[in-house]
Amino acid sequence: MDLTNVVIVLLIILEISKCQSKSRREILLEYVKNVQPEFMDLFVKRAPQQVVDAMRQTVTNMIGTLPAQFFAVKVSTVAENLAQLMYSVMMTGYIFSNAQYRLELQESLEQVALSEVQDKKEKPDYAPGTQKNVSGEVTRWNNVSGPEKIDAKKYIELLEAEIEELNHQVGRQSSNAQNDLLKYLKSLEPHNLKELTGTAGEDVVLAMNTFIKRLLAVSDPSQMKTRMSDTSAPELAKLLYWLMMVGYSIRNIEVRYEMEKVLATPPKLAELPPAEII
Repeated sequence: MDLTNVVIVLLIILEISKCQSKSRREILLEYVKNVQPEFMDLFVKRAPQQVVDAMRQTVTNMIGTLPAQFFAVKVSTVAENLAQLMYSVMMTGYIFSNAQYRLELQESLEQVALSEVQDKKEKPDYAPGTQKNVSGEVTRWNNVSGPEKIDAKKYIELLEAEIEELNHQVGRQSSNAQNDLLKYLKSLEPHNLKELTGTAGEDVVLAMNTFIKRLLAVSDPSQMKTRMSDTSAPELAKLLYWLMMVGYSIRNIEVRYEMEKVLATPPKLAELPPAEII
C-alpha cells in the first residue's frame, strides 16, 4: 500500500471515530443548525409516500384551502405564539415518524399471520383462471366498421384482462381515498398518542428549541411577547411543512443513533434519514 492510500485510510478511520464519539445531543444539534429548506425536495424523494401525503394534508388543514391567486391571506402573530406553533408542528412530525414505525411493524405482523392462515387453508375447489374449453366465434359491434367476429377463446381472454385492470383501478382508488398513516393515528386512544411522544427526551426538546431560535432569530426572551411576525399563508404553509419534516427526521436520527450504538457500527451515508448531516 503506497503512502497516499495509507493517508486516505487514516482519514476514513478518523472520521468514523469522530462519528462514533459524538453524543446523541451533539448529532441532533449539528443537524438542526445545518439543515436547509432544500432538504424538503430530498425528503419527498426518500420518505414513504403516505408520510409525505399525511404532512401535506395536515398543513392544508391548518392553513386552509383558499387559492392564493384569488385570496391574499396574511397571518400576524407575536413571536411567542409562533414559537409555540413551530414546536407543536415539529412534534407532529416526530409523532408521524413513530407512528410510521409502528404501522409498518403492525402491517408486517398482519402479513405474516395472513400468510400462515393461507398456508393452512385447503386447496380451492377451482383452479385459477378460466378453463377455456370453448369453440366457435363471438359477434361484437364495432362503432366504425359494424359487426365483427372474434374467436370465443380470444374474447374470454379480453374480458379477463378488462376485469383484472378494473380490479387494479379499484384497489388504487381505495388506497388513495384514505391515508393509512392518518387513519392509524385517528384510531389510537389518547394514551396511545401520548406514547408516540414518550421517546422525546431532553436532547430532542433542546434540538427543537435550538431550531426554533435559529429561525426566529430572537436573542432577547422579553422580545418574544412583543415582536410581531407577519407572513402570507403560502409562506407559512412552507414553513410548517419544513418544520414537520425536521421533526420527523429528528426521530429518524434518534433511531439510527440507537441502532448504531447497539451494533457498534458507524453511520452509512446512503441509509441516513433525509438531509441528515453527520
